[in-house]
Amino acid sequence: MLFIYKQIFSTFGAMIKLFISLLSVLMFPVVSFALDITEIENFGSNPGNLKMYYYKPKNLPDSVKVPVVFVLHGCLQNAENVSELAGWNKLADINGFYVVYPQQKYTNNTSGCFNWFRKKDITKGSGEVCSLKEMIDYMNTNFNTDSSRVFVAGLSAGAAMAVALMADYPESINAGAIFAGAPYKVARNAFAAMFVFWLPPNKSPQKWAKRVIKQNPNFTGDYPRMVVIHGRLDFVVFIRNAYELVQQWTALHKTDVKPEKKERPFNKNPDVTRLAYNDAENKEAVVLYIIKGLGHALALKPGNKDDEGGKIGMFAKDKNFHSTYWVAKDFGLIKTKSP
Repeated sequence: MLFIYKQIFSTFGAMIKLFISLLSVLMFPVVSFALDITEIENFGSNPGNLKMYYYKPKNLPDSVKVPVVFVLHGCLQNAENVSELAGWNKLADINGFYVVYPQQKYTNNTSGCFNWFRKKDITKGSGEVCSLKEMIDYMNTNFNTDSSRVFVAGLSAGAAMAVALMADYPESINAGAIFAGAPYKVARNAFAAMFVFWLPPNKSPQKWAKRVIKQNPNFTGDYPRMVVIHGRLDFVVFIRNAYELVQQWTALHKTDVKPEKKERPFNKNPDVTRLAYNDAENKEAVVLYIIKGLGHALALKPGNKDDEGGKIGMFAKDKNFHSTYWVAKDFGLIKTKSP
């Protein structure tokens, strides 16, 4: 699936190689688009050997610090592809924030997946997650960004890596959005990664949370807010992963596992259910969107209005629900228009 990995090939032979290759095709396909994103080549020591691209919105004021959103692509994707599909750049132009697109190198993973299952790449201070943290530091140092309003969003393998970034550096992330992802350290090696997206372990919220807490045992601040978006018909990353992820982050926020608010239909869309889990201050700490009739794909609403956008493709579906817009709204990035 996400893991065309040499060690697996040598262990399980040609049949496993074919099996994994076929499953990888189920992930987001690579399509290149000529978009206005710029590469930054020297953003740090880059122990994870990643690439960094960014989008600067139109008419951005120089005198005001603005938010920044990091968007991590899925397998067989790249920075240009995900920027075209998800529609973040349009929202950045309207609402005034930077977008950063980290990109995997095929020398790291031949499926173009972030290595969310490798210990060295998801452990604080090493590998790919450290490269992502260096990108955050670079933006905060070299651009007029607000370090208290750094957000991350990820798709599939990029979603699992986004969870790792939030777990390892909670002080650096305000909130994250996980599109078809999984809990932190749901897999700790390539072998386990073959199965957990279909059948994740069923653990208590406290045991899930412990895996995050171990990365920062002395951390006393608030963990990043979490927004989870998952299709009910996702047979690549089964929806149970979303429920386990919610358990992990509600435990970190010390909220109930029962939502304080349930909206179905959400925004008059019968296919969308929104669940909100509030913290001790009655603020939304974890949000879960469950989308009926959606498989392993982004939910979009094509169009030219502010709450419409994205590009429909094999793995980006029109559900009359622009999930990117609603995530940006949950992040607090959507400007309120004057009456």
